[in-house]
Amino acid sequence: MIHFSDPHLLDWLEHQTNGQLDEAPFGVVRMSRDGVVIAYCKSESHITGITPEYAVGKYYFTQIAPCANNFLVAAKYAQPTLDEELDYVLTYVSQPTKVRLRLLKSPSSKYQYFLVDRRWTE
Repeated sequence: MIHFSDPHLLDWLEHQTNGQLDEAPFGVVRMSRDGVVIAYCKSESHITGITPEYAVGKYYFTQIAPCANNFLVAAKYAQPTLDEELDYVLTYVSQPTKVRLRLLKSPSSKYQYFLVDRRWTE
């Protein structure tokens, strides 16, 4: 089983089908390079209450998670390479939820990823 902080997580994600992402033990949002949701896994849906059917095809940072449309999160995807973990509080749609985020992409990756681990605690 892959772990949230695994240094090879981006490579693993790139080799999974959209359906296989549902098996990840943390939330996974697979986005196109311009931020449109390609896959919204079951774990992410359980955290946010947003269904995959609703999320797929929408722009993530304005239509699905505007609470992450800021300098701390969304603006970082402008970088060509991104692998960052940060503590965050999701506030859109659901009650404020403490999470650990991991933001991933590389110049060679087909997609970019927004990962959520709900197990983070203070």
